[in-house]
Amino acid sequence: MSHTIHLAAGTLTIEVHQALLPLHDLLDFASRINPKRGYLFVSKVLGKHIPCQPSRMRDIYNRLALSLLEIPGPAIFIGMAETATGLGAGVADSLVRRTQRCDIVFQHTTRHSLPVSEWMRFDEAHSHAPEHILYLPLPVFRERFSQAQTLVLVDDEISTGRTLRELSHRVIQALPHIRQIMLVSIVNWLSPAQKQAFQENVNRPVSFVSLLEGVFSFIPNLEFSPSLPGKARLFQPARHACQQTGRRGIEIGERFQVSNGPYPKERKVSVVGTGEFQFQPFLWAEQLERKGFDVLFQSTTRSPIRVGGPIGESLSFKDEYGGGIHTYLHNPPRGREVIIAYEFAELARNHNLPEQLGGSIWGAATNTGWDG
Repeated sequence: MSHTIHLAAGTLTIEVHQALLPLHDLLDFASRINPKRGYLFVSKVLGKHIPCQPSRMRDIYNRLALSLLEIPGPAIFIGMAETATGLGAGVADSLVRRTQRCDIVFQHTTRHSLPVSEWMRFDEAHSHAPEHILYLPLPVFRERFSQAQTLVLVDDEISTGRTLRELSHRVIQALPHIRQIMLVSIVNWLSPAQKQAFQENVNRPVSFVSLLEGVFSFIPNLEFSPSLPGKARLFQPARHACQQTGRRGIEIGERFQVSNGPYPKERKVSVVGTGEFQFQPFLWAEQLERKGFDVLFQSTTRSPIRVGGPIGESLSFKDEYGGGIHTYLHNPPRGREVIIAYEFAELARNHNLPEQLGGSIWGAATNTGWDG
């Protein structure tokens, strides 16, 4: 089925080849404020730029995990910052909850500086914030990493596969027991020829798991010439980011719990994650929803997006780590009690998002989960 989408940045043409869910249930479309790539696939089910019910997000995690139940272990899941840090952990979490496996470790790439040794660094050419870092996993996970047989790379969408191919090469060189690679995404735009080339390039069996597959083309509007507000780079903030929320590996599943309170006073609640800190706040939002609250989840981002279409409003502020990075909250919550989740509660003082939202600030990361 063919779809044509007209954007300020140009015209997208999409051919859907396979879909477990309809295209417009999964995606909307917007223009990036980025001269490298004018279009943006805006997920409706990711809980990032468009607020989403936690139960809907969990359904996506469960659907993607179904194809991973029998993968050889140990298995290493790597989510791509910043958009797929929550998605990657969520898919791994659904897998562990379904199978009760104990050989799964999740880690995500990051654009934050940590006071530990880097494992590998690579770039994402089209991104507003191109550099990714993987840090050495925590010592408790080193043996599982060294013996890992399956590498699962998770991103919200795969368009060219270049970044994931580069990461695959790096990980295979470091972990010689890897014998298969799984690429997991909500949507996958790789052609059969691109999939075959990916497998030949990494010299390992590669499987592709997604909810929708197709191809697209984009004709840019030559009169659309956005100016970036400043490159979202790696930075040395006053305070380092948290290590134990996924940047050096975490175990997940039913043992990974959030606290039992306090609870919002209002029944309609928005939980807002910050940047790469998405999975633990999602668990808190999911718990609130199970207790009967009307909950939406979303997260701040470094991605500048043009207001229009699915982006009805956008707030701008500096990052909470004090690095001076332009940060955004698209489609901010209105008419709801707001919970803004930070890795460290005191980070809220570093920017004016709480004042812009009038939100409550509950909790920070811990070694075992997230305290509300």
